[in-house]
Amino acid sequence: MSGHWFYIAAAYGVTAVTLGVVTLRIILDYRRLRSALARFGAAGARDEGEGA
Repeated sequence: MSGHWFYIAAAYGVTAVTLGVVTLRIILDYRRLRSALARFGAAGARDEGEGA
């Protein structure tokens, strides 16, 4: 069992890096969408049902 420590450490490492990358992508996408929505609102976009 003592020979499996490298495999276990590598698996935890890959998992940590993967979760970090996914979290970073979500945060960056959230910021991008939030700024796009702010620009959309600032442009005076109207509700779809308004004026119909």
